[in-house]
Amino acid sequence: MLTVIDLEFNQAFDFGDGNGEPNPDCRFEIIQIGAVKVDKSFKVSDKFNIYIKPTLYPRIHPYVEKITGFKNEDFIYAPRFTEAYKKFRAFLGDDTVLGTWGYSDIKALYRNVTFNDIVKPPVIIEYVDIQKIATRYLKFSKGGTIGLKNAVEALEIKTDEDKQFHNALGDAYYTAKVLEKIKPEKLPVRIFNSKHIM
Repeated sequence: MLTVIDLEFNQAFDFGDGNGEPNPDCRFEIIQIGAVKVDKSFKVSDKFNIYIKPTLYPRIHPYVEKITGFKNEDFIYAPRFTEAYKKFRAFLGDDTVLGTWGYSDIKALYRNVTFNDIVKPPVIIEYVDIQKIATRYLKFSKGGTIGLKNAVEALEIKTDEDKQFHNALGDAYYTAKVLEKIKPEKLPVRIFNSKHIM
């Protein structure tokens, strides 16, 4: 089973309160997890979306607010990361490979689960980098990798007003639609091993 995921993050910012330094163990705090399961034809079969109360960096960074539209009040009733992650794991089940747009979400997921003492390192995660598949398929060479929105446009995938870019569920959905459009014969499964970054 392949589950395509996307994460949105908050990060440190100096609001003039003396708390502007990032924590080196967790520079990017997950504030939203979006995921879609896909079937053998890469069609979306199920979805998951959860907002997470930021606690490490409790105020939304101005740039994060600008690109996502998130405001501090959007997270007042959201669960903390530990509770949200339990729900996410329940959605994933036991036999799944993660699909992501690039590598950064896998690394950030590792940082957040270890920072919150949910999992002890080393951590091994099986994942498929869909950005690499799309970059190769579209023969994109401007700097190495193609962005999700550009891939969606290049593949003439219809966008939906209810599914926004820079929203974890929206980005997970469009990443899955890219995969459905390309229909690779084989998914190149990669292994993330935290020993390599410790």
